[in-house]
Amino acid sequence: MEKKEGKENSDTHHEEHHHSLRKLRRFIKKTIRVLKYVAPQKNLAILLFVITAFLSLVSLVNPYLVKILLDDVLPNKDTTLLLGLMGVFIFIFIIQSLIEIYHSYKTTMFVENVILGVKTQLFEHLENLDMSFYHAKKVGDILYRLDNDVYSIDDFTNIIVNEIVLNLLTGVFILIICLQLSWKVTVISLFFFPFYVISQKYFGDIIRKKKEVFLKKMSDLLSFLQETISSVQVINSFLLEKSKLEEYRAKTKRMIRMDIKLDLIESFSGAIVGLITFIPLLAILWYGSYIVISGALTIGSLIAIYTYIGKLFGPVSSLGSINVAIQSSLVSVNRVFEFMDIKTKIVEKPNAKELKEVKGTIEFRNVCFRYNKDEPILENISFTAKPGMVVGIAGPSGGGKTTLGNLIFRFFDATSGSILVDGIDVRDLKLASLRKNIGYVSQEAVLFNTTIRENIRMGDLKATDNEVMRAARLANIHDFVMKQPKKYDTIVGERGVLLSGGEKQRISIARVILKDPKILILDEATSSLDAESEKKIQAAFREVVKNRTTVVIAHRLSTIKDADLILVLKDHLLVETGSFEQLMKKRGVFQEYYKMMYSAPKARQ
Repeated sequence: MEKKEGKENSDTHHEEHHHSLRKLRRFIKKTIRVLKYVAPQKNLAILLFVITAFLSLVSLVNPYLVKILLDDVLPNKDTTLLLGLMGVFIFIFIIQSLIEIYHSYKTTMFVENVILGVKTQLFEHLENLDMSFYHAKKVGDILYRLDNDVYSIDDFTNIIVNEIVLNLLTGVFILIICLQLSWKVTVISLFFFPFYVISQKYFGDIIRKKKEVFLKKMSDLLSFLQETISSVQVINSFLLEKSKLEEYRAKTKRMIRMDIKLDLIESFSGAIVGLITFIPLLAILWYGSYIVISGALTIGSLIAIYTYIGKLFGPVSSLGSINVAIQSSLVSVNRVFEFMDIKTKIVEKPNAKELKEVKGTIEFRNVCFRYNKDEPILENISFTAKPGMVVGIAGPSGGGKTTLGNLIFRFFDATSGSILVDGIDVRDLKLASLRKNIGYVSQEAVLFNTTIRENIRMGDLKATDNEVMRAARLANIHDFVMKQPKKYDTIVGERGVLLSGGEKQRISIARVILKDPKILILDEATSSLDAESEKKIQAAFREVVKNRTTVVIAHRLSTIKDADLILVLKDHLLVETGSFEQLMKKRGVFQEYYKMMYSAPKARQ
């Protein structure tokens, strides 16, 4: 029985040893990864390291000068040496102050450059992730990691350079000086130092876990705020103000309680460190005073040792609490790297082709798509759209119409089957080459908080003002723009909030007209327009769609009456194809859907 227990204890110890080694390896890998962001600023980093080391050494001079003052100047009443010491004190203060100002300036420059590199890389990575990532993640969480968690990279770098390397150097210098002054007093003071590591290891694990939960809840709160602010019109219309206020108050109170608990743990940890600092300093005064009385130590040396050991507790306290600092910063570092490590599902092949001399043929071959295994969206979809054709997509909401358009653009990849443009599988094409030749107008118009001109010009950043106005005329928005006080320099507000739905949509249509793609995808693009505006836009589209393949995802079936080919989706399947007249003659799903849409109002009358 004892042998069995001994074996179990040995296995447990062995497992803990391996776990510690794995944690150390992960820490080293993470450190190397963080330092890669410092690499472009290595010259500045080295300069800061040298300055910090110099300031650290300079801070050790003053206690020794005090020793000279007490042991040599005062007993001997040496006024000449006193004036010399005062001059040295003043010189050190001036030099130290000037260097600290320069150090602060260079440190800010270093931090901002490093963080800029991290933010830029993370932003670029987020831009290139596929749409499934944004379907799964909350906006508040993304913003918090991009604008707050990234600063943990600087905290982590500071811990590695200042807290570990420089504190070790400072500690070694102090110990050398103290041992020379009195090794007995120094050894007594060092007895309590191991307790730092034990206490900080314990508190470090608790703080790390609490902070992980805190940051997750903070991200949730930001997501709630973003969702609430963007939906304030709906909240007002349904009189949900009090409900949302109570929800906000409850979430904020929860955050406050968590913050208070975290602060209490950190304060208690600091109190333990303060106690461990107090006891050895008291021991130095007690034992050192006995030695001074016996004549084995001077008063100046005792005060110097007391001051130096007090200074030693700074580096040792930092080294003792290094686990707390590392664990705390690693929570945010891990959150940044978690996003960095997400791989996009839309991968461009190394030998991807350029799409040249685009004609606009679109072909679906047995295409299936699922967001997950249990959720079929499209099943065995096959059709061909020839150059210049207008293809309408009809079907009930949730039937996969928008998904079909997204697959052409390669916002997602088909689960199985193939999608070809001009006979080439879209997965074999360069993404930029494919998307450059496709125009997309979504159901919800997306505008940026800039001028009408710049919003339209996003279709072609090199376009002239005349080209912008031509696109606006085709989209039936030019006359509206010219009535504005600032005309094309009118600011549209965040997401176009200062415009009506129809105005926003017509600007987004003008933007895609300016892009002049060979393939055009209109996802219920006129659903926000009144009947008159829709009629004008439809007339404009008849000119725009010439010589380009157009896919019209329709909610109103009237928008696809003139389509060359209509695809009818139902229950994830392509159930009917044909022109409007052909489908009406079939007396099938399309005709039933059409009658349901346009007969219901009459029935209610």
